[in-house]
Amino acid sequence: MANQWQKRVVIIFANDRDPRLVAQSEALLADPSALKDRDLVVFAVIDGSRIKPIHGATADLDVDRLRELYARSRKSLFEAILVGKDGTVKWRGTEPAMPADLFRLIDSMPMRREELSR
Repeated sequence: MANQWQKRVVIIFANDRDPRLVAQSEALLADPSALKDRDLVVFAVIDGSRIKPIHGATADLDVDRLRELYARSRKSLFEAILVGKDGTVKWRGTEPAMPADLFRLIDSMPMRREELSR
């Protein structure tokens, strides 16, 4: 993924009319400074075919590659995924995540702790 080693990424797989997409987007956007501080990019893959930017730069993203790397569960029409700077999935959920929970998870990661110690 283009952001590997530079950004953490929240990918939301959803239908454009899913209220969980709106809820997750609004919850994360409520604290843009926390997103920026944690180097987070947030976007949605809508109906499996297009990117909808939510926070941060999303240029050069390939929907097919995202589906291949981070395929959502077939059981849920909504799935949110946190991808670390190393490109691996750190969290996956079928309901919107509380931003505080995501931030706490990120802040516990070794790379983030190293960033904070500089």
